[in-house]
Parts: sequence; C-alpha cells; structure tokens
Amino acid sequence: MAAVYTTVAMRTRAKTGTARTVFERFNRPVSMEAALVNFSRADRPALLESSLAKEGYEKFTILSADPVSVIEFDLVERVCPFSTLARHMAAYPSLPPSANHDIFFPGGWIGYFTYESGLGMERIAVRKESGPALRGVRFGLYDTVAVYNHATEEWWIAGVDWPDRFLRRAPVEQRFEAVRNRMIASQSPPPENPQPVLRGGETSVNMSPNSYMEKVRRIKRYIEAGDVYQVNLSQRFEARTAASPIDLYRILRRKSPSARAAFISWDDTAIMSASPELFLDLRCGHVLTRPIKGTRPRSDDPALDAHYRCELVESEKDRAELNMIVDLLRNDLGRACDYGSVRVVNANEIETHPTVYHRVATIEGTLRQESDWVDLLRASFPGGSVTGAPKIRAMQIISELEPTPRGVYCGSIGWIGLDGSVSLNIAIRTMVQTGDVVRIHAGGAVVADSDPLGEYEEMLAKAKAMLETVGYSAAAATLPIHQNFQPS
Repeated sequence: MAAVYTTVAMRTRAKTGTARTVFERFNRPVSMEAALVNFSRADRPALLESSLAKEGYEKFTILSADPVSVIEFDLVERVCPFSTLARHMAAYPSLPPSANHDIFFPGGWIGYFTYESGLGMERIAVRKESGPALRGVRFGLYDTVAVYNHATEEWWIAGVDWPDRFLRRAPVEQRFEAVRNRMIASQSPPPENPQPVLRGGETSVNMSPNSYMEKVRRIKRYIEAGDVYQVNLSQRFEARTAASPIDLYRILRRKSPSARAAFISWDDTAIMSASPELFLDLRCGHVLTRPIKGTRPRSDDPALDAHYRCELVESEKDRAELNMIVDLLRNDLGRACDYGSVRVVNANEIETHPTVYHRVATIEGTLRQESDWVDLLRASFPGGSVTGAPKIRAMQIISELEPTPRGVYCGSIGWIGLDGSVSLNIAIRTMVQTGDVVRIHAGGAVVADSDPLGEYEEMLAKAKAMLETVGYSAAAATLPIHQNFQPS
C-alpha cells in the first residue's frame, strides 16, 4: 500500500539532517477494540486512548508496540528526574514540530512518571514499597504508530525514518507493513467481552474506613492551624485476579470511558488507566492544563442523577476547591511561561462521565522561548489537583498520612514527542497489575468544611468502576462503611 501524503505531510517529511517522519492514511474500517487487542499482543505495547473522545488534543487514540529502546530508572533524592530523562533522550535524533494535525503524534517516547518523581526535588522522603514496585520513571521510544482521529474518523500510520546510524532498526516501510497487518487483522470482530474474575477473599486496603476518616480529621486540624488550605488524601485497594491485563483494560474502558486512557504493558506488569484529567499538553509553545476538583456520583435514576449534578453546580465547597487549584496551577505555569500569557480560559465547567460528574477548569499559557518540556515539568509536577495547596506542604502531609507509595497513581502517563511536544494525563482512575495482583488507588480533596464520611463515600465513588472491573460487587463498592475489606 503506497503512502498517501497531504501537502502538509509532505512538508513535514522534508529532510532535517537528523530524522524525518512519514505518514500514511489507512483507508479501511477498523474495530477499535479489536485493534487494542491486536496491539496488546505485540512486544511491549503502549496504547493511549480517547475512549470518550472530546475536542482538541483529546480526540486521538495512539496504538504502538515494539519500542526502539526503553529508558527506566529509580528516583534519587535532590536529582531532577525530568533532566535525567532528557539527558538519556538526547542520544536519539529529534524531529521538527509536525504540522499534520490529523495524526498529532509522529513518534516519540511513551511512558509514565510516578507521583514520587516530584518528591525528591522537594526533599520529601520517598516511602519504600513493601511489595512489587514500579521504577520511578519509564519511557519507551515508539517509532511506528497507528493513530485514530475521532473527529474525522480517520486512521493514520506514522513512522520515523531514521538516519543511517539507525539502520539496525527495520526500514520504515517494513515497520509500516507490520502495522498494516495488525490493522487488517483488526477488521475482524474482537474476542467476546471479558468478564471480571476476582479471586475471592483476597482483597485488602491500606486503611480501614475509620482510619481514612480519622486522617481526614487530621488534615482538617492542619487546615485550622493554618498549615494548608487543601490536601488530597488517597487510599489503596489490592485484589487478586485471574484476568489478563488487556481483559481488565477492556472491562475498565467499557465501564468508564475517558479522554485520557492508557494501557502500557511489559514483562509481568501492566498499567491500565481510565483517567479523565489532562495534566499538560505542550505543542508549538502552547501550554494547556485542565484540573478536576469536585465530584458527584451518577445514578440510574434520572431524578437522582439530575439532583447530583445540580448539587455539584451549586456547591460552594467544590467551587472553592477548584479555585484554589486554579490559582496554584497559574503560579506553576507562570514559572515556565511568558509573563502575562497564563490565563484561565474556563474557570468552572461541569463534565459528565459514565460514573461521576466532575467540575473542571481550563488554563493555558505560552512557554518561554528559552524553556522546554523539562522546565515545564519541573515547575508543575506533580499536578496540583492531586496534592493540595500550598503544594509542598500538602505533599509533606500526604507523605506523613498515606501508609504506602502512590506509584504511578497521581503521577502522569503519556508521551514526549521527538519534536519536544508533550501530552500527559493525571494518572487517576488507574490500576497497576503485577502478576495476578491488581492495585487500585482513589482519593479526594479535603478542605476546611469537609465531612469525613462524605469524603470516604466520594473516594469510593471514584474507585467504583475499577473495583467492579476486578469483580468487586457494585453494591458493596458504594457502601459508606463495609466489612468486606480488611486492612492489609
């Protein structure tokens, strides 16, 4: 199949002296779920999906596998992980910014930063994991991808044509053929819908309900003392499953479609994320972030569902929570963006998701000419919506109160392009499977007028789709106080 180039694509294919990109439109209907399954069977797949397609940069799904290389390392106190990653990446050629907005991602690094990536630079101790632990940072270089544009309903194949010293890599046309074959195979119906497979009696949490609520009260005392205005408190669930990672991801995406979803798998570990939250998009100097603060559950009863939405709209508490984080993120972005360019595009928007309603804001800025993605991440990681305000003191309190590391939860999953562009989520609604053990985190923001029981119930509402994914009953998952979970 010959490559099809638009005028824009041909300009981006021009020789750069380092590497070049090639684009091809794939003009066949493809089942998205079958494509996800087929790519998941390849070597070290990395899938970034907009299963709840939105506008702008959240309208693309990226399917990739067979990375050129993988960079992974543990965190070192007082050492910037973003600079460390950038130094490793510098060994590879770069690309000019892509002008083809139909494919968005011409090739680059896909992976994650754990939440703890932001602790060492602030001299906050990183708690050690008692069981299987992820490396602090892990990114693979993916040079051939399939990209679906949900707005135009078009598939593209994109690849990097490397310079001579990368001839050990298969030629781009050969790599395209492998992707075409996966896409053609994906025209067949996907396997039957998988079902949750929970190994009963082996589910645990790192905090009992009473312990979680007591820690909410401790945060309120910190707020009363003037230490902080807001702290995000989370807890971890653990379950054993007989399901494969891709089957769990398929269940999760069905229960909780999202605009910033991800599936990354290697060795015996997989990350499955249904995150609705954008952390950072950086493209051609334009920076965008969309923090979430304020949540209400959905209901099958239309009247009750409307009540929950109205309650979130009218809640001064949730409005105040979001306003605090907006101010924090404006300050974070201002450390890397041009003076006066940071502005709030939308201060309060109610977003509808399958299991919850969210209050969301949109903030943008223009990156300083002398800055890059490293400066942007150093200024803003981790996201303020999952820490609190002031950020550093909130992170210290989180480290004190939460008994286990967060890992990839509340970190970021996404990509860093060879052209210096970036798209990262906030890794909430995220599960990590190692062997047959699945770890699930959920949490929420605590402010001065928080009700401990209400905060606990909100945390469970956020965990609901993930708990159901591993087979924990929906009814039990929504109980405010239940006996089925025992502290680990």
